[in-house]
Amino acid sequence: MSKSKILIQIFPLLKEIDYLERTLLLLKQNSFFIDRNKFHIILDVTLPTSDYLINWEKSILKKDYFINRLKNFEKYYLGWCDEYSLSIDNDVKGLLDWFLKVNNKYSNVDDIIIIEPDVVFGPYTLSLYLESSLQARNFSKNYIITAEYIKMWDNSWDILVNSTYLNQPFDFRNTNDAFIDTYNLKNDGEVNLKPLIIDNQKYFKFGGGWFTLYSKSLIDTIDFPKELEGYGGFDNYIMNFCFNKPDLVTQYKIENLVITDKHNYTEHYDNYICSINRKQDLYEKNNNIILNHFKNKFNF
Repeated sequence: MSKSKILIQIFPLLKEIDYLERTLLLLKQNSFFIDRNKFHIILDVTLPTSDYLINWEKSILKKDYFINRLKNFEKYYLGWCDEYSLSIDNDVKGLLDWFLKVNNKYSNVDDIIIIEPDVVFGPYTLSLYLESSLQARNFSKNYIITAEYIKMWDNSWDILVNSTYLNQPFDFRNTNDAFIDTYNLKNDGEVNLKPLIIDNQKYFKFGGGWFTLYSKSLIDTIDFPKELEGYGGFDNYIMNFCFNKPDLVTQYKIENLVITDKHNYTEHYDNYICSINRKQDLYEKNNNIILNHFKNKFNF
């Protein structure tokens, strides 16, 4: 039996370099529970150092600092990744053009997992995702898999919130209790793969990089326009497609596998890096491109 090829993509901002180290350490810990006879793992990490995103002349920390940090991370991926690429990119403008570049680079994978560096996950997370992808593939070639989350933002997310946390306040994800519970997987329920279907209606709700798994077939079906660049609602684009073509794709969640994010310890880099907030620069342009693409290709 041929191995299932899984691409793990990470695109950290420079100020998330410490989080990147934590993520790579957590992934190495997760690797101990993977069935290596079933899965071929590719890790691709791209650190953006473009002048478009950073004013290096005004920054105290220079590129060499981050390049050297990245080189020192090899101890976290050597020995368990079948293929890996940890690279510096001086041209990429944001998540969208980075995703398109990496997606074109690895054309023969089965699934893509995107992890934002501030996501916190327990030691069995990767293994459960990989085994779940084999199950999902039996029913459809186009699928999305997520974990469950901590209570967050508003009630629209409750469909993905683990039952343990439904009655918590919306800001619970920012507490230390959320971090500890998630890492230790203190919820005791049975882990199951469950389609996001209620009363025969499919639902689609996820954070684009919250350890979210996409079948490569789905990404190829959407066939994102090549001219996208910078930032944009990557997850919203995919959800837009799913809501309009629910017969083509199913989202699953892994019940009682909980992840959260821990993102409030990057501010200290603000004193040393002069970041340029570019998120809105190309947002409207990208939205128009992708919506026109959907209308023309899928008759929305």
